[in-house]
Amino acid sequence: MQDPSLPHASLAPHPLLADICMHFLVKEVPSCWYTVPASPLPMLIVVLNGAMEMEDGQTLSRFAIIGPNRHRSRGKAQPGSRFMSTTFRPGKLSNILGYPVDEFSDAVINLADVLPLSHNTEVNEKLDAANGTAAQLDVVQSMLLRLRLLEKPRIAPLVIPYHWINKPAQELADSLGLGTRQFERRFLASFGLSLRSYKQHLRYGTSLMQVMLGRLPAKTWAECAMNFGYADQAHMNHDFVRFTGHTPAQLMRGIAGQDPALWAFSFNEAELGELFIPSDEIDVVSVQDRIIT
Repeated sequence: MQDPSLPHASLAPHPLLADICMHFLVKEVPSCWYTVPASPLPMLIVVLNGAMEMEDGQTLSRFAIIGPNRHRSRGKAQPGSRFMSTTFRPGKLSNILGYPVDEFSDAVINLADVLPLSHNTEVNEKLDAANGTAAQLDVVQSMLLRLRLLEKPRIAPLVIPYHWINKPAQELADSLGLGTRQFERRFLASFGLSLRSYKQHLRYGTSLMQVMLGRLPAKTWAECAMNFGYADQAHMNHDFVRFTGHTPAQLMRGIAGQDPALWAFSFNEAELGELFIPSDEIDVVSVQDRIIT
């Protein structure tokens, strides 16, 4: 069986992007149909070489933004294809693009569609000329830094400490000095999902990490479901199939068998922390008035 752990590297972001982007992943992708799990966090994917076909028949653009999504997706790479990606921290995509994040929910957007033509041409030429991973990373990060500095609509993203998310909407609204409906609108615009949907993702994401690492909290799946916060095993299986295309048991068997179609679920604990789990170092002061300029 093809080893899903093809060469990859995790690279730290530029200090001026560390509050927006998590670690960059550079990876050669197995040449088979693979599953990309649903995620509440948007991602930037840059195809460094080769090509990736999506299940709808479209080819992934060279620079693509994958918005917060509520369903798993599938793709297939040409042999030897290699990509770079980064996950945006919660509520931070609008800092780069200047648009409400819910405009990108459940969508794959060609970044060229939101970039000035001259900027897009320049970035592509620089990426073509880049020699090696470090130089390619520099091109991508320079692009993101430039986007961050470009003049944008005055959007005030909702900044919320990660450990606050499980609080009730009313409590969050009160803490931020907002009315409940205003909070819900601002949350959707900043995070791309409703608070309820975002919490569903967090429950599934926490459960998924334990399944990926093989650290189950109980001996039976029914007991695991209760520990994960689900009403029962059927409820848990429903969420997992919706978000990953597999039940937890199927995922564990596939990961253990090194199924190349599950490479996106085959990371160790340190890599998971760097790539997909936001740190929580936010100082919340008058967050409702913060405007990115």
